[in-house]
Amino acid sequence: MIVNHAPKTEEVFDKAYVDIATCRSVQVWPVPEDLENWYEIDFDPTFKYMGKIYDPNTDTWGAVVPTIEAHNAKMVKARQKGYVLTDKLFMEWQFDQTDEAKDNWLEAVARVKTDFPFK
Repeated sequence: MIVNHAPKTEEVFDKAYVDIATCRSVQVWPVPEDLENWYEIDFDPTFKYMGKIYDPNTDTWGAVVPTIEAHNAKMVKARQKGYVLTDKLFMEWQFDQTDEAKDNWLEAVARVKTDFPFK
């Protein structure tokens, strides 16, 4: 019986690939087959690539500035969660039919809209 006692070596990556279309998607392995659609850069395993955008003209990384559409999409999801809480107040108003119950519900809806504004 042969036993291999060779030490395990950690795989080291020297290059990473950044998607030309978005300048955000970073791939280390496997090497993309369509290299014409990727920038090849030196890979730094200590760098936090998440949430960054690559500028090929300066070979630097910067923070991603959210687009209005991305911000609004995030606000829609937050509002949906917030409106779950207002549903109870709406049902109370439907049951009670009082001005106080209606005001409580409308104030809660207005608070959700204020807390999660669209641009």
